Amino acid sequence: MGERHTCTVEVAGSIPVSSTIMKCELCELKIKTTVYLEWEHFIILDCKDCLVPMAVWKEHTMNIPEPDETVMYSMLYETACMFYESWDGKEFIIQKTQRKIPDHLHWHAHKKSEKKA
Repeated sequence: MGERHTCTVEVAGSIPVSSTIMKCELCELKIKTTVYLEWEHFIILDCKDCLVPMAVWKEHTMNIPEPDETVMYSMLYETACMFYESWDGKEFIIQKTQRKIPDHLHWHAHKKSEKKA
């Protein structure tokens, strides 16, 4: 069994998943950049590291209901269209691969020509 994280409810509106306290940058979400949209279950804001739009699920999990995944994807897609001024969506890609924080669901909208570290 892996260790669980406790989210910081008062900061990001996230939901604690256990009483074991560990640091999760996305649960705490102390540094907020440009916020495009905040809903009950997710937030869309600029990633503080790569400065592109990203969607963050507010609960420390990798599994979300399919209807919520569809809504979150759609909202990130619309945000990326505005951010990249790409009304047909051909200038960017929604990257669903978890890199730096592998166990908290978040997606980035990267420009197609950008190289990912």
